[in-house]
Parts: sequence; C-alpha cells; structure tokens
Amino acid sequence: MKFDNQKTTYRVFLRKMLIAIITAICIVAILATPWFTPELLGISQYQWILIFAGIYILMMVISWIRDLNYLYFDDKGETIIIRYYPIRPLGRRKKAVQIQKISFAGYEIKMTRLGLRKTLILKQHVKKKVANYPAIGITALTRHELQILEKQLSSYVH
Repeated sequence: MKFDNQKTTYRVFLRKMLIAIITAICIVAILATPWFTPELLGISQYQWILIFAGIYILMMVISWIRDLNYLYFDDKGETIIIRYYPIRPLGRRKKAVQIQKISFAGYEIKMTRLGLRKTLILKQHVKKKVANYPAIGITALTRHELQILEKQLSSYVH
C-alpha cells in the first residue's frame, strides 16, 4: 500500500503563508492608520507591532517544535520504504528509510515535547540484535493516515 500526506503538507504551507500575510497586513495597518497613533487600550503603536510580531514568532516556534514532515510510505514488494522531509523553510534535507520486511522488528510511536510532537521509531533485526532508526516526525499525519500506517507496520512485525 502506498500513501503520502501531500494534502496536509499543502494545507500547512498555506496556513503559514496566510498567517504571515495577516501579520504583515496588521503591522502595516497599525503604521498607516491614525487609530493607533495616540494609544489604543493604553498600548502604543510600537507595542502593538511587537505584540503582533511576538504572536507570529510564537506560532512559528510552535510549528518548528512540532517538526511537521511530508511522509511517503510504500510497502509493496519486499521492502518497506518511508521517505520524509520537514515542512519548514530551513533544513529541508530529504531522508529515506528502507527496511526488508523479513528483518523488520517492530515500531514505536512516542509523544514528545509536551505532547506537541509525535514520532515513529522503526526497529530492524541486525546480527541477532534489534537496531532503532532515528525518529521520524509523524505529527502531520491525519488520524486515518496514522491508522493505515500502524496497521501496515503491525502486519510485518516478526
């Protein structure tokens, strides 16, 4: 079975663009309109700008912490293939994991970073031991995609 979360990836990208545009419009409106020149609600014009910029930065930091990834999963044939890369402007290194179904030892899903990030750890039999792959961020998967992933991976555990 093959699947990817391309629609979610587009949705996250568009949401970030929309938030950036709204923040920019608000800052320009604060600078261009006379409403904020004296003080609105006891807050000066520049403090309003700092508030909007701070909210934007906070939202981007939370997005960074969640480590949203594009994920492609394919288990046709003799191997399980997972390709992924982060959905963020910096650090977009593409990574891939290929595991022979015969040597697949299991998987583990963990919630980290105060429950903001969900990760997948794949395990493989290597020379009579079990080796763990680095964690893959799966926070961007929908509930349905996560269920499909768990069902498929569970069917190959030896």
